[in-house]
Amino acid sequence: VGVPVAGLARWLWRSQQASVDWTAIWTATTYTLWVAALGALLTTALALPVGVFAARSTSPLARFTESSAYVGFALPGITVGLALVFFGIRLLPQWYQHTPMLLVAYAVLFLPLAVGSIHAAVAAIPPGLEDASATLGSGRFLTGLRVTVPLAAPGVVAGCALAFLTIAKELPATLLLVPIGHETLATGMWKHTETLEYGSAAPYAVILVLIAALPSLILGRLLRGRVDAESGGEE
Repeated sequence: VGVPVAGLARWLWRSQQASVDWTAIWTATTYTLWVAALGALLTTALALPVGVFAARSTSPLARFTESSAYVGFALPGITVGLALVFFGIRLLPQWYQHTPMLLVAYAVLFLPLAVGSIHAAVAAIPPGLEDASATLGSGRFLTGLRVTVPLAAPGVVAGCALAFLTIAKELPATLLLVPIGHETLATGMWKHTETLEYGSAAPYAVILVLIAALPSLILGRLLRGRVDAESGGEE
């Protein structure tokens, strides 16, 4: 931890002597927050049915569905980015170098982060609660909305926060798919470090660290709350 902090402090010192474009930094910050939030919501929405299905079924189809979600996570970001570039140019040129294509890349890459968190949260819910809902007349869909999702909410939020954190700092796929005229904090920092302009890159790095601290704080509180709940249950 100390080495990156020391390096960042040195960058900040250099930034006092560099010409920093604060308008570009603010634009990159707002766009990073925007695509990270949208990407996290899309990833979580796609992961929710997969995580619930995998946690509540032992069928081969459930195992295959969950395993398929992890394929994107095993691939390098640049591989997914190049595949979507090819797909966009050939089949969906109206999506190429637009935000929706970038969000699809994020969902492919980071779906497992949300699936794993949701799976663990749903698996911890006693099946008897869902059975009780069914005996009271609620179908599977209503039971999921009224019982399963609310009880699994901490895990869903944790998965969403983890996806947000990872998307905000993603670089390879973002470099290939970011819309023309836009940049994220990660691409802005990379652009300046490639030309050895570490002073100009420092504000991007600092803001990225601050943004990463928000979901990290949420994850820490959720994990602490889960540990406290388990300790109380054991007592």
